[in-house]
Amino acid sequence: MNKKILAICLTSSMLMLSLPLAYSSEEALLNSQSEIADMIQQINESTLKKHVQTIQDFGPHPTGSEACNEVRDYIYSELKSMNLSVRYDNWSFEGRSGKNIEGTLIGKSSPNRIVIVCAHYDSVFISPGADDDGSGVSAVLTIAKVMSQHTFNSTVKFVLFSGEEQGRLGSHEYAKEAYENGEDIAGVITLDGIGYAVSSEDGSKVKNLVCNESSWIADISHKINELYGEYIGLDIIRLPNEPISDHQSFLDYGYDASYFLEYTLDPYYHTSEDRIEYMNMSYLEKVSRLAMGTLAYMANSKHHVSADDLKIKVKGTILSYPSQLTVCIENNRYEEDTANLTIHVYMKNIFTGDYVKGPYNTTCNWTFLKEVSDYWEFKIASRSYSLQFFVLDISVDGFNDDVGLHKEIKTYGITFSTFIIIIPVL
Repeated sequence: MNKKILAICLTSSMLMLSLPLAYSSEEALLNSQSEIADMIQQINESTLKKHVQTIQDFGPHPTGSEACNEVRDYIYSELKSMNLSVRYDNWSFEGRSGKNIEGTLIGKSSPNRIVIVCAHYDSVFISPGADDDGSGVSAVLTIAKVMSQHTFNSTVKFVLFSGEEQGRLGSHEYAKEAYENGEDIAGVITLDGIGYAVSSEDGSKVKNLVCNESSWIADISHKINELYGEYIGLDIIRLPNEPISDHQSFLDYGYDASYFLEYTLDPYYHTSEDRIEYMNMSYLEKVSRLAMGTLAYMANSKHHVSADDLKIKVKGTILSYPSQLTVCIENNRYEEDTANLTIHVYMKNIFTGDYVKGPYNTTCNWTFLKEVSDYWEFKIASRSYSLQFFVLDISVDGFNDDVGLHKEIKTYGITFSTFIIIIPVL
């Protein structure tokens, strides 16, 4: 009987894993491929070079200096010329103060959902700041010019920060204010130091720093790179997050963020020689194109379901063979929108981190790709285990038009040879 239930459970799991995905929502997104391809091709070296040169010509521009104010006003004027809604965002922190600049392109169907591309416009006091971060500023301005001629489902914000070189002060205050105001920032792309490359290897790779919760943004970048590789020509090197630029300010307040950085360290970083003649405009063009494609894809994703509309339930607390542990995902907005979810269910030993194993060396680790209407259930038959403490982790992540959705619950329990005890999830 034990073998029979196990076989049924495993067979059901395999069937669910092999079900074809419903790509109707993705097809709708991919219908805009030609439009995105056209936008990507409008990102060009000459425009990028013009912005970098202008920023460099102001000389070193640390936060609080007159040169920094001149760079700030130049950025404001450029964004204003694109018919965007533009504002100065004043900030102060521990005796320091400055202004961020924000240009906004209102979304047509989900205006409250926001995606952001950002860079910092201040430099260290000895540097003209061509690569750090004139490269990022030039990319944001060029991306904004192209995207301002199109419409997107979500609101797109083009944000330039000051105070980065003093500890991400401008972005910290910006993210804090957004959090306190309850703004729905779906994802952030930070561009900081993206214009230096000497060798062919340098010029063909870009680093993408991202944490686990924000990996969906990196997934989109990989997708864009696959779809439009002929216009981009980069290999994306995905790396664990490091808190070294403005993306970290958003992560600190629970928002998802991704950070692009040149593949090799610029030897002129934070020196008086951080100048345009040492930069590679062709490389800057490639990274800017990748960033814009990622941003456009994020901005065009369209969904009504939010993480708050999803409920994860675990049924059963003390389980004895042949009782079942049931995992249920509920979508409270199913009458308006089906949620496209990747569902992960696993049990791990608390002390070793290894997956719990049942009879026949069966690993307690399941992943499903599902369109969830009102609810979805997965039943796990209670089997015999060795004595151990475990964590039960259940998470859902959106894909296709629900990209960016994430919800997770954890609970704990003990396995015995003939039954399991699970702490109830409140």
